[in-house]
Amino acid sequence: MQIYSRHSRSFRTISLSVLSASGLLLGGLALRADESRSRGSASPLEVTQEKRADESSEEDYVPATKAELRRRLNRIQYDVTQNAATEPAFSNAYWNNKKTGEYHCIVCDKPLFDSKTKFKSGTGWPSFYLPIEKDAVGYQTDYKMIYPRTEVHCKRCKAHLGHLFDDGPAPSGKRFCMNSASMKFVEAKSESKK
Repeated sequence: MQIYSRHSRSFRTISLSVLSASGLLLGGLALRADESRSRGSASPLEVTQEKRADESSEEDYVPATKAELRRRLNRIQYDVTQNAATEPAFSNAYWNNKKTGEYHCIVCDKPLFDSKTKFKSGTGWPSFYLPIEKDAVGYQTDYKMIYPRTEVHCKRCKAHLGHLFDDGPAPSGKRFCMNSASMKFVEAKSESKK
């Protein structure tokens, strides 16, 4: 009986230590987020690109119903964009794509990223250091893991794209780690085909 209570106390002590450390970590992260908000930053990344002249008005967009999306998207595309699932690393369509072009939202066709900002992150997912324009993507805090993360979604249709991390290359220092299933690649027309 004494052995059981000694182990029980040890387990309780370890559990409390882990919870305390987690609380400190989460508190520190929340504090950093509050500090960045107080400096007037509207999003985790200040993007300087202007609105593209060829893009249609956001008012013209009519969202698809869940039933339409179930018919149009395959299972992984639907799960990623509508349920914030994550596709497998290194076995998705664009993690190693080296072609020139743009990555558009699979749901609403909004241009999201340019291949010029794509970089090899070693993660197994397509990674970019900057969106194609300032209003291409939106952000929200995701609490699905032990720690808060910055979820990235299409600004127009709110489709889940992936997450934003602070370990990317210059000039932004950001890594937009995206799911291939949330995007479609539109290859650039070569000069010889014009």
